[in-house]
Parts: sequence; structure tokens; C-alpha cells
Amino acid sequence: QEPNRLVVDEEIVQALMRDALDTSALPRYDEALRIELLRLATLLIEHLGRELVEHRKELIKFAWNHLKSDDSTSKQWAYVNVCRFIAVYETPPKIILQVYVALLRAFQPEARDLVKTALDILVPALPRRLPAADFVKAIKWTKKIMYEEGHALPQLIHMWQLIVRHPALFYSYRAQFVPQMVQSLNRLGLPPNCPLDNRTLAVSLAGLIVE
Repeated sequence: QEPNRLVVDEEIVQALMRDALDTSALPRYDEALRIELLRLATLLIEHLGRELVEHRKELIKFAWNHLKSDDSTSKQWAYVNVCRFIAVYETPPKIILQVYVALLRAFQPEARDLVKTALDILVPALPRRLPAADFVKAIKWTKKIMYEEGHALPQLIHMWQLIVRHPALFYSYRAQFVPQMVQSLNRLGLPPNCPLDNRTLAVSLAGLIVE
């Protein structure tokens, strides 16, 4: 933390919040600048969380405005930013669940890398940030989307990749996922023309079942 404060001191933080991350200035920014500011804000939250505590409202407002963006890259960087915010600061459970569910449904190829980044920040923070009852809601949402929307193979792949990356989080609830996991192996790994990534995922799922 100390070296971070030497690079970005309070004066710079105040200037950034006043001049760069002011939502009233958004209409003057093009998409490229908005994306870079979202990336900058994400880094600031990660490395200067304590110093930015008093600016939490402005930070989340800046990112939240971009969640409604028509530009896919701006929107996904906003999700990365919000997930970092949740990982660093206390956030209402309703907001956390809303973000989590939106990311579970964001399986489109053009958004894949940033959605993965966002989920890999958010998911490890869920047990810390959600009360027990709300954490169970997150698990239920995971199961619900998988069962009701998993007929679309890209959606199913997106869900299983998440669980493969974070198996410990879902381990206590494995009974709810294993039957669907077994059924998915054929869809993922057996078709003759299926991509290598799908077969790799099927092998990873088989490994989880065995473990």
C-alpha cells in the first residue's frame, strides 16, 4: 500500500475523481476514453482501496452508468470494475446477485474474455460479501440458469467453465450439479466435430465427478 500512495497521492486521487471520473463529463467522452477510464478506476480500486473509501459512491456511479452502454467493450469493462468494487468494498447483496446473474448469462463469444475476468474476481468474493441465505440464492441462480437455459450449448459451456475454475465454491452443493454434469459430458465431448476446448472441458468435468 505504501508504494502505491507514493505513486498516486491524495492530490492525484482528488484530481482524478474531480476531472476524469465525474459522471457529468461522460457525454463529452468517446468510447475509447471511457474504456481507459474504467480500466484506470479498476486498478485504483484494486491497489488504493482504503484511500478511495470516501469516493465509493462516485466510483460505483461511474461504472454503473456504463453497464447500460450499447458498446460491448465498455459494458464488459464496467462489469470488471463493479466486480473489483464488490471484492474490495461492502456492497448490498441485491446488487451483488444482480451482477452475478447478469454475468452468468453473458456467454456471447465477443464478451467471453472480460466476462471471465469479471467472474474470476467476483466469485471468490461471494462467500465474504453475501450473507449465508443470499449465498444460497447465488447457488440457486446458478442451477436455475443451467437447467432452464443450458439447452444453448454456449450458455452451458460458460456455466461449466465457471464451475471448473472455482470448484471449491460449489463443492458443498455438488449434489445439485452432478446429474447435469454427467448428462453434459455427451454434449460436450462426444460429437465428432466438437472443438478441442469442449473436449477439454468434458475431461475436466469428468475429473470433478471422480473427485
